[in-house]
Amino acid sequence: MKNHHFTKQHGFTLIELMVAIAIGAILLGMALFSTTQMTNKEKANNFAMEFKRQVKFARAKAMTTGDPVIMCAMANPGENGSCATDWTTGTIIMFSDIDNSGSFEKDNDILLRSLSSLVSNSKLKSTATDKFLIFDQRGQVNTTQSFIYCPTSDNKYNVELQVMPAGTIRDRGKTTSTCDS
Repeated sequence: MKNHHFTKQHGFTLIELMVAIAIGAILLGMALFSTTQMTNKEKANNFAMEFKRQVKFARAKAMTTGDPVIMCAMANPGENGSCATDWTTGTIIMFSDIDNSGSFEKDNDILLRSLSSLVSNSKLKSTATDKFLIFDQRGQVNTTQSFIYCPTSDNKYNVELQVMPAGTIRDRGKTTSTCDS
């Protein structure tokens, strides 16, 4: 009689390998979906925190210098010009409007800060007819102005920020308002 010695197999069968790959693909898909949601939520929170910081800076600067400080969006920051009609256009800037003209003139006014443009696919909408904030020497603005920040087009993580007449800013948190006209 012949003695058959079976050798022990090392490795996976094709079926086992396919099941392992399928499970891995499902777990990876769930992780990517969750990460995208978390990224959009963090994008909204980070913008809200940065916008609040900039409003506080503009208010403090107006109070310490006694000059009006304008915060608005501008297509070509640092160049002579007026504020854009849309907060999503260009870069958000702050300047001391020393000559009280309401527009930036590099020979007369002082550019204080410019915030980088909004993250791609995000929008910022103001609910007021004024497309700028003007802080006077007391740090006050002429009217309450709400801002809606939409980090994505699906309006799932929109946040609302409200600048009060006293020049203070409130984070109203998540909102159902949209950035669409």
